[in-house]
Amino acid sequence: MRDCLQQTNRMSTPKDKINREVEVWSRDKTTDAILGHAREMRKIPTEAEQLLWKELRGRRLDNLKFRRQQPIQGYILDFYCEEVRLGVEVDGGIHMKKEQIMYDQQRSEYLAEYGIKIIRFTNDQVSSRMNEVLNFIKNQLFKENKMNANSPSPRPRTSDTPLPGERGGVE
Repeated sequence: MRDCLQQTNRMSTPKDKINREVEVWSRDKTTDAILGHAREMRKIPTEAEQLLWKELRGRRLDNLKFRRQQPIQGYILDFYCEEVRLGVEVDGGIHMKKEQIMYDQQRSEYLAEYGIKIIRFTNDQVSSRMNEVLNFIKNQLFKENKMNANSPSPRPRTSDTPLPGERGGVE
């Protein structure tokens, strides 16, 4: 792991360095089980995920690359734009339960410690108000891109948010 980080530190620009460090960290916590689960989730997206993917794939939104069902830091994000470290989640009804809301909040806080911002939409928002969803994502992309240009590296962990192996539940 130390060798990977030393190689990362030799990258040419600060922005490349940030993205490479996040990439290395995510691989370190990405187990074969998580990778397999992400692959399976790509094969059976929800209807809302399919609709949003049509709008995000192929750099269709502000020429930024999004990945779907992207494993990062021990979690799987529905959509992730590495260039600005923005995750987009499309939530079904289960995410309205108190326990799931708390879990999602904890997960977002954990990822924020690595400079990854998560935004959430319901299935209904994606299905019925796509233009509003896309405009909100564009605004967040602009904000994150502006912030990341000034950020030398992801912040180190500062809170007691459990690491993926310590969180107890199954994603």
